[in-house]
Amino acid sequence: MSILTLEPTCGVDADRSVAAEAATRREAAAPQVGIALDPEVAAVAKRRKFSDDYKLRILTEIEDNLGSTGAIVRREGLYSSHITDWRRWRDRVTTEHKPTSKNKQMHNEMAKLQRENSRLAMKLKKAEALIELQKKTSELLDMMSRSASDES
Repeated sequence: MSILTLEPTCGVDADRSVAAEAATRREAAAPQVGIALDPEVAAVAKRRKFSDDYKLRILTEIEDNLGSTGAIVRREGLYSSHITDWRRWRDRVTTEHKPTSKNKQMHNEMAKLQRENSRLAMKLKKAEALIELQKKTSELLDMMSRSASDES
């Protein structure tokens, strides 16, 4: 049974921050060794711009699939702050659900007139019922007076 010990090794492999000698490498030493020709990150970051159609499509997809917002954001490579900003943008751009002051005044006036209309309709029903009651009472009294006169 052997015991494995962790001891620092000497030589080129011990310090990876120091470039290896050309003889120990399999490639030829050149001034460009160690420089990536095709880096993953661009040298100058470019701000991404999203079209309005794209924003609306993503927002619609998120609203249709409420439980999978995270998956959609990851799939598209977006941040949650993008979604928040886009919702604010959409609310600011679309004014159809936000009543303007003129629309609000008309809405309030219409609501007031509808309440008054229902109140007057109820008052009319009461008046018609009272008139019907008076008619029936009049007929009943007329019948009672006829029967009283016939008995005498």
